[in-house]
Amino acid sequence: MRILSMVMFGAMLFGGFFAGADDIYDDLLDRPGAVAKWQNSEIMTFLPNGGPEFDDSAVKITSVDATKGAMAQFSVGLRWVRGKTVTLSAKVKGENISALEKATGGIKLTIRITGADDKVTELNPQPKLGGTFNWRKCITLATIPNDAKSVTLVIGLEGVTGTVYFSDLELDNVD
Repeated sequence: MRILSMVMFGAMLFGGFFAGADDIYDDLLDRPGAVAKWQNSEIMTFLPNGGPEFDDSAVKITSVDATKGAMAQFSVGLRWVRGKTVTLSAKVKGENISALEKATGGIKLTIRITGADDKVTELNPQPKLGGTFNWRKCITLATIPNDAKSVTLVIGLEGVTGTVYFSDLELDNVD
């Protein structure tokens, strides 16, 4: 009976944590402290009420030079993703995104995987969005190999100029 009581207490105490068991990271851009954990975070402007809903936060990334781009990276803990299928999702809004001159680039909502053989694979199946557009949901799906050396999330602009906003950025387990 005592074990059952301890389990029930633990479930009540940690229930909020385990309720979103499919969430790997669900607060990647929700607070200034979360934004600061990104590499190259200085290119992001945190907007506490800048998302699609009044109380949604967002980050704004602007690129003024298409040859340099403006991208931020977040290293994912391998224990959470190895051998799993994951989705990276966000609400995205663009302002004055220039035409893409190369086959790759544009708005990045990318999962970058470095394999055991040091081969880097970037998954960014987003349509090549340009110009100005309102909030839309974008999703990247990836299966992470068991022997992956690293997994990095990349957001921003590559090979284009303009401003992109990201809100509700999450990495979720599909399995």
